[in-house]
Amino acid sequence: MPAAIFTLLSALLLLSGCQPKTPPKAAQKPARVQMQQAFTGNVEIQRLMAQARSGGDIDTILNELKRLSASESEPVREEAQFRQAQLMLEGDLPDADEAAKAAINRYPQHALAPYAHFWLARWWLEQDEAGRALAQMSKTLRHPRLTRELVDQVFDIAPPLLQEADERDAVGWLLAAAEIDFAGRDHWLRMAARRASMETVEEIMTDRTLPKSMMPTFALFAGRARLMSGDMQGVARIAQLLATAAPGSSEIDQLHDWASGRIRAATIGVLLPLSGQYARFGQQALRGIRIALSGLEYDDYITLRIEDTASDPDRAVRAYQQLLNDSVNIVIGPLLASTTEALSSHLDPDIPMISMTGRTDLASRSEALFIHTLSPLAQVHVMAEYAWLHDAKRMVVIADGGGSQTEAEMFKTAFESLGGEVLQTLELTPDTMDYRDQLRQLRYDTDDDTVLAALDEDLNLFLPKMDMEIRMPVGFDAVYLALNGKQVALLAGQLAYADISGLPIYGSSRWRDGHLLDDRGRYLSHARFTITGGDNQKAHDDPQLQHFAFAYREAWGDANTTDLMRLAYDTMRIATVMTSRLGLEKRDVFEALHDPDGFPALTGHVRFDDAGVGQKQLDIFTIKRGAVVPAG
Repeated sequence: MPAAIFTLLSALLLLSGCQPKTPPKAAQKPARVQMQQAFTGNVEIQRLMAQARSGGDIDTILNELKRLSASESEPVREEAQFRQAQLMLEGDLPDADEAAKAAINRYPQHALAPYAHFWLARWWLEQDEAGRALAQMSKTLRHPRLTRELVDQVFDIAPPLLQEADERDAVGWLLAAAEIDFAGRDHWLRMAARRASMETVEEIMTDRTLPKSMMPTFALFAGRARLMSGDMQGVARIAQLLATAAPGSSEIDQLHDWASGRIRAATIGVLLPLSGQYARFGQQALRGIRIALSGLEYDDYITLRIEDTASDPDRAVRAYQQLLNDSVNIVIGPLLASTTEALSSHLDPDIPMISMTGRTDLASRSEALFIHTLSPLAQVHVMAEYAWLHDAKRMVVIADGGGSQTEAEMFKTAFESLGGEVLQTLELTPDTMDYRDQLRQLRYDTDDDTVLAALDEDLNLFLPKMDMEIRMPVGFDAVYLALNGKQVALLAGQLAYADISGLPIYGSSRWRDGHLLDDRGRYLSHARFTITGGDNQKAHDDPQLQHFAFAYREAWGDANTTDLMRLAYDTMRIATVMTSRLGLEKRDVFEALHDPDGFPALTGHVRFDDAGVGQKQLDIFTIKRGAVVPAG
């Protein structure tokens, strides 16, 4: 080796020996040891939670969880803190809510964080704080680690709370529901737009609390609700907000059209039985029409032509001819099936008529005839679709053999048109209160034969012969009761006696006759039924319902409103918006009435189908703790 190179290497070695020494790194535990600690810790947490469920000493368990929350293993430490908060909330212990918030704040992305929001929601519910409970469930639905299990629990608990919560909390949950429930998105957005004040609408569209993709739909629903009430300034403001929040949306043009449409004079004809046998109902409907007209800012542009049908079909035809002579743009009424049927062959094809009869089948008699009704016969389509969407594929229908037989037949037709199967229609024996024998026979006739055959084969192969009773599952998914509330209350316990229990039970607003809760709904926790506008006021805290009640009280001095009044009010608002506010004429009115978006209404959002029947988006209710509440 040359001398120069040797000298250089020696110098480098000397320099390296003079460098400060780096302290050795602390020895880390092998990954295998860490995994073992985590596994042991999780097993310990599960053991402690099992002890708590079986009545163990809660203080000892919480102390152990507190110890584990200081564990070296990160997964153990995190879960222990959440479980500690969970048990504190369930036991309503001091500072339970603070413990839950601390866990969420410390580990916001943990898998148990959305559960902690839900535990907090149930805790607030126990404190009778429906609004705070809804706020926590909104956070549950919006959490990125949301699970299907939590979705089901939230949608089961939250909807009944909407009636108790204030506007902000209720609207916040409805918007969160719309983000999760893709199939029901329009429903939740429409409910949010209906419940939200103009101030809340401004906040939603300014703060961008709603995803941009959903903003146009919400804005359109909010604008349409204000269009129907005549609040054109509100419609214009919503159009401005949408132009800022989601520029380029096609809905902006629609809102501008609504807001800037030139009001024109319109003549609206009214056909009602103001004398004769049904005069009382005609007067109720006329009051609803007058309240609707008085609440519009452009009422001076509208002329009413009112004709009395005198509860007589022939008189109705002459009255209709008089309205045509007065050049009406649209006709509201008549009210009775007999007069509607008599008129159906005389209708002018360019003048739409919106009848309020319960005979929805009459709509097919004329293109000019539309049916807007709250009759239980119209509700069966809503309930058939609701049952189908909730996994009912095979149904049993029970009717009392009287007027409900038509309801039963219409439900059967509607359900089967969706692809479902009605296995049996049971007509209850009249003049009796004991249907147990009939229900037991129904139970026997609808046992699941496939399961029975398979079980019988297994028993023959593996077990000695013995006397035993085999309780088989029924072969259907749900029951529709075409009955009134008194019969439903009576039948519910007898269904349980016949071992037909735990299944969904569906029905119409006929249930609301004052007797449904005779047994405090003891066997009706799985019931689902519709409620019309009168019973629905408290459920939605709808400002339009409040306005209607106030206007009626101001005009007539009492609060004895009826569903018919509200139905007539809704019908009048639809007619005035079509003809005067939007300035539509003849065939353009027909096209607008068939708009698939439908019309906001006190009695339930309505959409006229191809046949001209107003399909109501009615709210579904159930019974919990002896009270009627919105269903999840």
